[in-house]
Amino acid sequence: MIELFWVGGPLFMLPLMISSVLVVTVAIERHRRFRLASVDYEWFLTEIRGAIQSGGIPSGLEVADQIPGPVAAAWSAGLRSHRYPLAVLREKMDSVSIAEVQRLEKYLPLVGVIAQVAPLIGILGTVWGMIGSFEGVAGGLSSGAGIDGELLAQGIGQALVTTASGLAVAIPATLLHHWLSHRVDGFIANLDRSRSDLVEILSASSPRKKTGKPVQDREATVV
Repeated sequence: MIELFWVGGPLFMLPLMISSVLVVTVAIERHRRFRLASVDYEWFLTEIRGAIQSGGIPSGLEVADQIPGPVAAAWSAGLRSHRYPLAVLREKMDSVSIAEVQRLEKYLPLVGVIAQVAPLIGILGTVWGMIGSFEGVAGGLSSGAGIDGELLAQGIGQALVTTASGLAVAIPATLLHHWLSHRVDGFIANLDRSRSDLVEILSASSPRKKTGKPVQDREATVV
């Protein structure tokens, strides 16, 4: 491995090595983060509904506060805003959901950049190595010394090593990026369901008083 590092050249291999370390670090950190944030939504919904039906909003809020993750955080914000109009309740949940999604998407742009740039670094190293090879060949032919096989082999070796290294970093980074995006999409889907489910549960447990025209009609009738 060390020999390949010097064959490819520190100028190209060092950025690729740093990129590979970053990809592995992000994969481990995000795996732990998603594992802690994950929750079976159907189970969570059953627990919340049962708690609200038996003990009201405080019981549901207690359950939501005890469960980690973005879904529980959104429910907690919605339950705390249950006395507000539905538009305000949804706005509270949306603001929490946006903040939670931003935390889930942390490092996702970094992995995407590595997936795109790593093969370009490999290609640049390939071109650099081939340029060195042809310069050596041209110099040998112009001086009458012939083709320097060692110099030619070094250039081709650098070209192949940097290309392979760039792909070796880019492929796992691309797979990691798709996996992270898929997991984040799953959280977003559960957050979208949370708004409608919470409104449904609140409407069933404590119907909201209607305001507006119906109230005006009743007042007019009394008069």
